[in-house]
Amino acid sequence: MHNLLFHYPKANLIFSSTLGSVEYDGQLSTVAYIILAVVSLGIIAGLGWCFYRALTATDKDAPIQHPDEVGEQSYQK
Repeated sequence: MHNLLFHYPKANLIFSSTLGSVEYDGQLSTVAYIILAVVSLGIIAGLGWCFYRALTATDKDAPIQHPDEVGEQSYQK
């Protein structure tokens, strides 16, 4: 796609500095690893917090509801 953009003079002025200066050596930098670690820990902590909140969201005063009961009604098999 960048070959198509470089055929236009205005696009060449805009994208030549951003696309032309990127050199990838196959490794992440130290800053990239730090950002990756922080984001990964944030996702893991967020999912853990959501799971914890889901487990503790029960009504402690409510009686145990059996599978054959729906609301206030009880069904006989």
